[in-house]
Amino acid sequence: MSDPILPGAGIQANIAPGFRLPFQRIVAVGADTRQAQEIVRRLLPRVTAASEAAAYHGRRIEKAKELRVFGKESFRLADGAPLQWLNVAIGAEPLAGAGFDGPARLDRSFALGLAKRSSLLGDPSAPGTPGHRDGWVVGAPSAPIALLLILGSDDPEALAGFVAAVEADCRAAGAAILHTDAGERLENDIEHFGFRDGISQPGLRGRLSADSDDLLTPRRLPPDGASDGPEFSAPGEVLLWPGEFIFGYPGQDAHDFRRPAAEPAVDPFMDGGSYLVFRRLRQHVGTFRQATQALAADLRKAAAFADVTDAWLRSRLVGRWPSGAPILLYPDADPGEPPGSLGAFNHFGFREPMPAVTTTAGEPIPPAPSDPAGLVCPLHAHIRKVNPRDLGTNLGPPSQTQKLRLLRRGIPYGPPIADDATGEDGVDRGLLFLSYQRSIREQFEKLAQDWMNSDIKPEADGGHDVLVGQAPTSRSGRTAAFRASATAAPVRVATLADWITPTGGGYFFAPSIAALAAFAGIRAEV
Repeated sequence: MSDPILPGAGIQANIAPGFRLPFQRIVAVGADTRQAQEIVRRLLPRVTAASEAAAYHGRRIEKAKELRVFGKESFRLADGAPLQWLNVAIGAEPLAGAGFDGPARLDRSFALGLAKRSSLLGDPSAPGTPGHRDGWVVGAPSAPIALLLILGSDDPEALAGFVAAVEADCRAAGAAILHTDAGERLENDIEHFGFRDGISQPGLRGRLSADSDDLLTPRRLPPDGASDGPEFSAPGEVLLWPGEFIFGYPGQDAHDFRRPAAEPAVDPFMDGGSYLVFRRLRQHVGTFRQATQALAADLRKAAAFADVTDAWLRSRLVGRWPSGAPILLYPDADPGEPPGSLGAFNHFGFREPMPAVTTTAGEPIPPAPSDPAGLVCPLHAHIRKVNPRDLGTNLGPPSQTQKLRLLRRGIPYGPPIADDATGEDGVDRGLLFLSYQRSIREQFEKLAQDWMNSDIKPEADGGHDVLVGQAPTSRSGRTAAFRASATAAPVRVATLADWITPTGGGYFFAPSIAALAAFAGIRAEV
């Protein structure tokens, strides 16, 4: 089937293709329904659409390649004024108050909200415990978020002025600014634990116009002509049908990577929209470094792992070295930088070897070995837990795992800690986690509950996702199993230390731009 046409002028840009801007602000607004409608009415002309973001990133990437400019500098190549992008997401109560209860009827988790679901995700359930919802800095039950505003720019000063103007509009409508967080991409796109992030994302099928070349996700690999198995838009970037994330379009067939499933009927208000999960996660970097040193020391007690280093241990918890290089391709040491584009760091599977490929730009991507038993990339590694790639899991065949993918749009907040720091410095830093999905319950929550927080799923007996998973009911803490050979018994290590503390968040619906107008009362129908 050909790619469906998505109205690029109607879908909010952070859903697809994503803001991906170096400077962003997350603004949480407290408001009643009438105030929320007035705010959306004021902000609607400034909401950024998918077509605008796709066009900008296309120009930016080509110019950056030409000038060989990377990092934050690559965002400042566009002519004209600094970017001022805005997207809007709405909570369940204001939507229902305005008569739009379709999102709440379809997804019970959205209707209940993150605060009520937090303990099921592994968050602390005892009041007074760090991370308990009553103590959140944003999204606590005592101060629910009505609107979540996401603002972005390529220039920090321009963003500050834009945020001030938007917040003034919110206050003029009688609403309260509950909290504002400043997100900023760190050097080389690392996150605070020191690992390059965002390398692996799904690619979305779809065109933004009738032009066959106006693709939402550029094809950097030629079609392989295969009749089954996944199709890739770039190395390791599996093409998925857009309905897995955006309403109104077909999603994935559970048994066929390449065929779409029948499009289910939903409330027309939801067409072009997506559920948004926001989690404010404080990262305790000093604790992470101390705890992983202790885990490495425990692992060295086993003769088969007597020579492991702290860096080796950390890379096995993540599945990548700090540069982003997968340990499956570079088991012995971090190469520092990929041999070409970052795509060379994403071309691998776990069950089957990956053959060498050549991109449409002529870049050779080397082959990759397999690792079905988890001898190189352990079964508990973060990248393997959240994306088993070509593996079958407790859900069924590999095609099923694609239905748990998320469109991740998070960004770090807070200054990085010193490279040589081994203790906590008291500075609040972490990740503003944002993800878009068709179902909060069947994608985000299932991923957290069934895979990251489980020591036996998606692959049997591998341990927890020690990096970001939580195991509140386990007296032994989060566990990780390492295997020296396919026949050797696993060696287990465990930690009780909390490396991440949830400090806020919420569940929202990000409507299409037409649906935002309907919510604001500008149009009678979507």
